[in-house]
Amino acid sequence: MAPPETLDWNGLRLDGKTAVLGIIGDPVAQVKAPLPLTRLLQARGINAVLVPLHVEAANVAPLLQALLAVRNVAGIVVTVPHKQLVADLPLQVLRAAREAQAVNVLRRKGNAWEGDLLDGAGFLAGLVRNGFDVKGRSVGLAGAGGAGNAIAFALAGAGAASIDVCDADGAKRDHLVGRLRALGHTAGVWDAASPRDLVVNATPSGMRPGDPLPIALSAIRAGHTVADVIMEPHTTPLLTLAEQHGARIVRGRYMMDEQLEAMADFFAEALQ
Repeated sequence: MAPPETLDWNGLRLDGKTAVLGIIGDPVAQVKAPLPLTRLLQARGINAVLVPLHVEAANVAPLLQALLAVRNVAGIVVTVPHKQLVADLPLQVLRAAREAQAVNVLRRKGNAWEGDLLDGAGFLAGLVRNGFDVKGRSVGLAGAGGAGNAIAFALAGAGAASIDVCDADGAKRDHLVGRLRALGHTAGVWDAASPRDLVVNATPSGMRPGDPLPIALSAIRAGHTVADVIMEPHTTPLLTLAEQHGARIVRGRYMMDEQLEAMADFFAEALQ
């Protein structure tokens, strides 16, 4: 029997007219978005799939340039550690990406890429869904990379009273703190040990077995909130310990879940 022209797995379409989206990262095995975003797009009647692409930093720029030659590649999701690297490439970026100097989604605009950043809005929506009101609260943020920048500006925009930042790279930390202050927000350096109303891990620490804790246990208080951006494992060692100490936890999966509709909206323009 000849194979069907269109493959259908539980209602998903894959054929010669399928548009391709990629998700680039290093590593990429932990990503959870490919299947749910594919399902969401196809439920909207858009024939597209999202596939993971393991890409090292040195190859990101040449890959993105080469993919413009593949006419059915319509967009890219960018994950760790490439968000800031991509923002430094010569492409058009929208307001959130420009403000945070990081990009996590790209869509084709003719023979070029247009980028935006949805991490901050997704993270904030995940907090709200879990009952945390940012306004007037103090924040301790570990990580000044792409996700950390996105989260910092989203929390500042939502009315956080203060955002204090730590990062192993002091220059990156100080750069983020300076940009927050330049926009009139209260921001400073955090020791990752002093308690805050909201403690956020926006680093990759906790993704691999044996990773050190990104935040000291002294920063965690019963009744306060601890959030992590890591999606795999589902509950990181930091969140496990926070829960044991009576803190409310917000898992990394919420940030992605809240972004899916926004990602579908972003890509729809290039997929119609």
